[in-house]
Amino acid sequence: MIDQFFRLFKKATIVGSLMLLPGLIFGQVKEEVNGCAKTLQNARKTYEQGRIEEIPGLLNKCLQSGFNEQEKVEAYRLLTLANLYFDEKGKAQESMLKMLKIDPEYEINPVVDPPEFINLYNMFRTNPVYLFGGMAGANFTQVNVLQNYSLDNPEITDAEYRVRTGYHVGVVFEFSLSKKISLMTGPQFNMLTYEYRESKLGFVKETFVEKQSRISLPITFKYEFNGEKVQPFIRLGAEGSYLLGAEAEVERFDDLGDLNVDDGNRGVKGPPVDLSEQRMSFNWSLVAGGGIKIKELLGKGYFTIDVRYAYGMMNAVNAENRYSNIELKYDYLHLDDDFQLNNLMISIGYTVPVYRPKLKKNKKELVY
Repeated sequence: MIDQFFRLFKKATIVGSLMLLPGLIFGQVKEEVNGCAKTLQNARKTYEQGRIEEIPGLLNKCLQSGFNEQEKVEAYRLLTLANLYFDEKGKAQESMLKMLKIDPEYEINPVVDPPEFINLYNMFRTNPVYLFGGMAGANFTQVNVLQNYSLDNPEITDAEYRVRTGYHVGVVFEFSLSKKISLMTGPQFNMLTYEYRESKLGFVKETFVEKQSRISLPITFKYEFNGEKVQPFIRLGAEGSYLLGAEAEVERFDDLGDLNVDDGNRGVKGPPVDLSEQRMSFNWSLVAGGGIKIKELLGKGYFTIDVRYAYGMMNAVNAENRYSNIELKYDYLHLDDDFQLNNLMISIGYTVPVYRPKLKKNKKELVY
């Protein structure tokens, strides 16, 4: 009976210990965290009191385990200041690098940070190596006519081009060249569209809606203005594009009055007409634009609103094949004008910075 009691007591003790174990572990971790927070406070006071030689010994244990990221940044800052005080240049560079790896966007405060610390900070590459992300938006295609062509008299044509809305999606890469200047590029897919209307021969009315799918590669230089959370920018460059396909939905309406009403021959409308042979495969544009970049609106990246205008520099029409599309010419009485395509593009995007802080090569021997 006594043996059975002791066995039950032993089991209850083990179960109770297991139930208390998470609380004990949590309490211990909480105590260590609170202890490291107090350690950091003590380190600040110790530095302010001038007992700088005690700083490394106070911080080392919690730097290995105990500090959160924000506390580590402050701890490495204090450690860097201590190393600079004792002219330990190599150790100062090492602790500064560790600080920047945790917080690559650390901003110097000239009121608080001493000149030696600022000089050391300026010896490191602190700009993002590059940013990458994606973008999408709407575009509006405008036709700039270079030369009119028509099966009717081109001198008296009433041809009208109307803007239609397309879309685009793409990948964005941004390479920093300096604090304010960067190079932006990245492939994108564009769906461009416009509408054409014309009356000819005294009775024909034509509606022509073209859609082009293109792969483009814009390359622009970007200049950013100062701003804390919102940074305006402008950009300027060029864009090359390659035609993937082009087609048009064409409708011809014959307004013959009272003639041929009975036979129903009042118009022509069929499936989309392939225009690939009538369009130049390669084209390029000058690009100018601007927008705003909003920091940390979504995570640690940048939310971007961008507006740019691409001015076409080439004739979009393959003049050699202007008359070769039999369906366009005879069914719809259509001939292409020579024209350029200009596009207004409005995009939203998101980019993530990639940092690789390191000591600049030409600064390694700099005395500070």
